[in-house]
Amino acid sequence: MTRSIPLQASDRVQSRYGDLLDAATKLFSEHGYERTTVRMIANEMGVQSGSLYSHIKSKEEVLRRIVIACAESLMVRVEDARDRSETPEERLRAMCRAHMRVQQEEKAAVTIYFDEWHKLDEESREYIVELRRRYEQELAEVVEEGIERGDFGPVDVRGAVLVILSALNWAYTWYRPDGRLSPEEIADLFVDVIVEGLRRRD
Repeated sequence: MTRSIPLQASDRVQSRYGDLLDAATKLFSEHGYERTTVRMIANEMGVQSGSLYSHIKSKEEVLRRIVIACAESLMVRVEDARDRSETPEERLRAMCRAHMRVQQEEKAAVTIYFDEWHKLDEESREYIVELRRRYEQELAEVVEEGIERGDFGPVDVRGAVLVILSALNWAYTWYRPDGRLSPEEIADLFVDVIVEGLRRRD
């Protein structure tokens, strides 16, 4: 008979903290941050609410952790997709696909990220804004390169970036994982329309 290896105390704490974040993510996305109480999170986990304070200082700390983790995950995956592509159009398509995959795989966290981020403390909000600026700049660089290569026409770069991000960022309000189209197919539809507008016409 195989004996399981007991978890160390630090591993148990880390596992419990992960369970707490999972429960909070589910409840925040379903009920909203303000309407979700610590007691509701504890009930979701099957523990006493007082025991949660051995893992967290406040409900806001949990929100901060969820939002920042989601924002950083989005940036890492979009940048990785960009770096593995060659032409500006391929990079744009890969970035949009990565964005939509995050919305599929982390739908609850993405909902919280977009709906609740402004309820964070000032320092955390500034960090989120900085990540968004970085994302916008990276998209702008892709569009600018496409213009320089002659792949795209001489469009307004900032306007093009805003159109791309508007399409991607609002998808969380209507996208359903069990829908007819996959995240990649939706991203390709967006890019097909956007690139057609960007494409140079001689």
